[in-house]
Amino acid sequence: MQGSILIVDDKADIRLSLQFLLKNHGFTIFQSSSLDCAAKQLNAHDIDIVLLDMNYEFDTTSGDEGLSFLSQYASQSSATFIAMTAWSSVELAVEAMQRGAKDFFAKPWDNHAVVLMVKKHLGLKQIAAKQQPASPQQTTAKIAPNAEPADALLWLSPTMQALKSQLDRIAKTKANILLRGENGTGKSQIASYIHQQSNITGNFVSTNMAAIPESLFESEMFGHVKGAFTDAKQDRQGRFSMAEQGTLFLDEVGTLTEPQQAKLLRVLETGEYEAVGSSKTQHASCRIISATNADLESQQQASQFRSDLYFRLNTMEFEIPPLRLRRTEIVPLADFFIQKHATAYELDVKPLSRAAKTRLQSYAFPGNIRELSHMMERAILLCDGTEIEESALSLKSVATTEQSEPEMMTLDQAEQKLIKMALCQCHDNVEDAAVLLGISKSALYRRLDKFDIKTR
Repeated sequence: MQGSILIVDDKADIRLSLQFLLKNHGFTIFQSSSLDCAAKQLNAHDIDIVLLDMNYEFDTTSGDEGLSFLSQYASQSSATFIAMTAWSSVELAVEAMQRGAKDFFAKPWDNHAVVLMVKKHLGLKQIAAKQQPASPQQTTAKIAPNAEPADALLWLSPTMQALKSQLDRIAKTKANILLRGENGTGKSQIASYIHQQSNITGNFVSTNMAAIPESLFESEMFGHVKGAFTDAKQDRQGRFSMAEQGTLFLDEVGTLTEPQQAKLLRVLETGEYEAVGSSKTQHASCRIISATNADLESQQQASQFRSDLYFRLNTMEFEIPPLRLRRTEIVPLADFFIQKHATAYELDVKPLSRAAKTRLQSYAFPGNIRELSHMMERAILLCDGTEIEESALSLKSVATTEQSEPEMMTLDQAEQKLIKMALCQCHDNVEDAAVLLGISKSALYRRLDKFDIKTR
């Protein structure tokens, strides 16, 4: 993949490190040590991606210079801007995204993740270029109507940053992963993210298990040969074959019937299956990521879900927190969906009013990210002013944070509960739990000793 990248940073070692990394992947590299120089480079060259530092030593590392530059050039240039910061500041990252950056990463960075990020945005630019003629107006970045939230938007909250650090480590292995969480929390996109971060070379194949009729399960999952049944007029690949050397994502796995569970278990245990109508044994060689919003433990106790299948699926298990516990993501995601739906309906992009933003951040979002998307779609259609006001949000009055407050408890009880929740979320990794709680590792150890909380 070819592309031109402008690296803007006042530190020579940062520029050189990124140049060596990206040049090895065939990209054309330009460098700027200042924002004035960057502006000249943008005018002189056809730049695809700008890696823009947000902190400059000649100021007070406030990030104001980078933000001002973003405001001025992101909307005018055809280049895609990716922000980078040495401080991993959530507030600065959010502001950068709102000013026009399409993604961000923190220093020190993960080389593999940065290369993937650059390739992803170059790919999006190439797709956009094929879909419409190039002109100054049309090359300004627009979000495709079917676009999902940018990966960076999912990791803005401390909770999700801690989860991301775990996923990045596990992604490099071939361990099966079970993602749990309420409907609409982004499990499908997180499954895709895990695949992107892995060393797996095959396809990412997504399957909604709830949508497969009982009678077609084997045909859908394992394929069939011509003549296997009345309508089998040609050979058909199954999902396991399509995901060869890749990732097979089984969404809504908690809806599987007992016969379906038995058939899936056999493949996971033996690695073997046969297409319908064939006696030839095939070998499954893909990673399994599954997702559910169901209480699988209760289903096991009620003999509705097989324990042996459960343990095959959840080599690693992660709970995706609901949007109401990820409040720093709400407004950036809302802005994303406004732009997405305005583009789809060919309407002007209108900002949220201050009152609307405040109301969104106090809402409980029982439908999570999916509900937020639908809410912004309605809002952009209903808005007849210059801003989207609170009245256009159509919020459900029953779902406010005030109505979902926990019962009263002492400060020590609340602290113990938070610590135990963090440890559970981080699989007893004390360092990750400390990050999640916003305290130092030593401070967490003191509290573990104080409350006599044991870790594995």
